[in-house]
Amino acid sequence: MRNITIGLDIGGTNLRIGAVTRDHQVLTRKIIGSDSISKAADPIDELSRLIEQFIAENHYENIKAVSLGLPSSVANDNETVICTTNMKNRSGQPIFQNTNVAGYLRDRLKLPVYVNNDTSNILLYDISSNGLQNRKVVIGIYIGTGVGASVLIDGKLLKGANGAALDLGHIPYFRGTEPCSCSKHGCCECYASGWKLQKIRSACYPEEDIQNLFARHGSEAPLQEFVYSCSHVFSVMATIFNPDAIIAGGGVIEMDGFPREQFEKMVNENTGLDVMKYGFDYIYSKPNADKGIVGAAIFADRMMAG
Repeated sequence: MRNITIGLDIGGTNLRIGAVTRDHQVLTRKIIGSDSISKAADPIDELSRLIEQFIAENHYENIKAVSLGLPSSVANDNETVICTTNMKNRSGQPIFQNTNVAGYLRDRLKLPVYVNNDTSNILLYDISSNGLQNRKVVIGIYIGTGVGASVLIDGKLLKGANGAALDLGHIPYFRGTEPCSCSKHGCCECYASGWKLQKIRSACYPEEDIQNLFARHGSEAPLQEFVYSCSHVFSVMATIFNPDAIIAGGGVIEMDGFPREQFEKMVNENTGLDVMKYGFDYIYSKPNADKGIVGAAIFADRMMAG
């Protein structure tokens, strides 16, 4: 019986690959810079080579599937990556644009291959680890370098007509003017993201380690405004989806000293009154470097179960 899933969590900074057992334990893992893929002459060929190398190095033979999470919308075929906006190749273009990544890897590896949005995989992990499988509507919002979101309704991931739903990092702030990496202006990520927090640190606290910003300066105006911007994102999503629970995570929210109580108060004050009549639970994603890898394995299990 094939018991191991090779899970990949591919972000703009790091690529994590691991072998995951049937009970979702990570046997081995490897972390490399994502540039090794994005700056390769042929990114998808290099990705294939990396997976083959990981399998060979660990002498794995009982593999049931390979499952990838990418920082991109993925078409409803669960194979085609629409556009990796924040992962650029040598020419400055997204490494994958309308690319059937799963099909290429399946032909090369001779294994079942599944591709999903990385945030959706993390949401699947958080739902499993927090026992939320029976909730009707669960939202996951993750503020890291950028902003990712995923929604599970009646046990199914919301993907939209084509797979491009919930690109939350690029919804517009009203009359926002900040330039975004996607070429638009005023996107959510320009005001509530890790790269915005880096800009605040550089402008206001240049001598401070970013990990200490909330612990040491959380009550000061620049960070108060930043937390409000983060809360605005959650309020919009809560008002739209009337959730049972919202999972909050990502490197920013998981930082030491992030003011959770104040953050929740801001979200509640700005969420629609009809939704707040019922309220919702706040669940905080626990720091775990392997959750994207395990989430990819959970997604493969769901796909193989039909």
